Amino acid sequence: MKRPLKFALWVVVALVVVFVATTAYSLIAVRGTFDKKRPSSEAPAVEYHARRAEGGEIVGREFGFLVDKQPFWRSVAKRPLIVVLHGDAPFRNPGYQYAFASMLEKAAPGVVIDALLRPGYSDPYGLKSDGDRGFATGENYTAEVVSDIAKSIDRTTNNYTFSSVFLVGHSGGAAIAADVAALNPGLIDRLYLVGCPCDVPAFRKHMASTQHDPMWLLPVRSLSPMDTLDQMQTATVITAISGSDDPITLPIYARAYIEKAKARGLDATMITIPGEGHEILLDPRVIEIIAHDARATMTDNQ
Repeated sequence: MKRPLKFALWVVVALVVVFVATTAYSLIAVRGTFDKKRPSSEAPAVEYHARRAEGGEIVGREFGFLVDKQPFWRSVAKRPLIVVLHGDAPFRNPGYQYAFASMLEKAAPGVVIDALLRPGYSDPYGLKSDGDRGFATGENYTAEVVSDIAKSIDRTTNNYTFSSVFLVGHSGGAAIAADVAALNPGLIDRLYLVGCPCDVPAFRKHMASTQHDPMWLLPVRSLSPMDTLDQMQTATVITAISGSDDPITLPIYARAYIEKAKARGLDATMITIPGEGHEILLDPRVIEIIAHDARATMTDNQ
């Protein structure tokens, strides 16, 4: 073999090896494998566990006075339950849902907040829900994931009586939250979709074009909120909140969802925060929107 041809072959082989190694590393790292762990002693609030009858459990952390576990508190009829679902969190083990819960608890004292870990996800302190978290390409908003989250909420509401149940989802968690509310009639009273990829096929196509990653083009079994909305009960109040400059979950997805909800006769509102991007769950304006509704729920039941 001539030297130039041999050199070219080695270059091709080297490029293939680099590509395969980079892709493999990316697929492992995107699941939070190499995210820095924090001591469990630093974890906020108390652990929340919802074991499923068929095995496995959804876990998270609980903020609010259910942590007292006193018989006197078994009736919490004047207080709402607020459930929080984090986003896809590529390369990270999400903990920002706990920061949100802590801020909301201060803004609406007396609420009970369950900040859940979606199936397969770990938090920075080592707590992990059973299941497979996927690869953060919008492929894990499946019927199984939706069912697991719904059963977790149902377990809590069966054990305690609340004034109402709020479900808050951010990014991919918002897509799952919308599906949970639509496919489980009577479970959720108020739904908050923060930075929602409400049209999953459009969102995945957009991400494929911006990230140039073929993983976004693979077929998936995710449920799209735009489709499950047809089964939403009119009693559920929906609020979608998006940053006007969100480059990931474009505001047009949430806006189209809200318009369809209104056309079906649902109480649905679209709120756009000027100049903000995708990471808005901890924005004080988002906190206050939800806290205001929670305080009103408690006031109305005094």
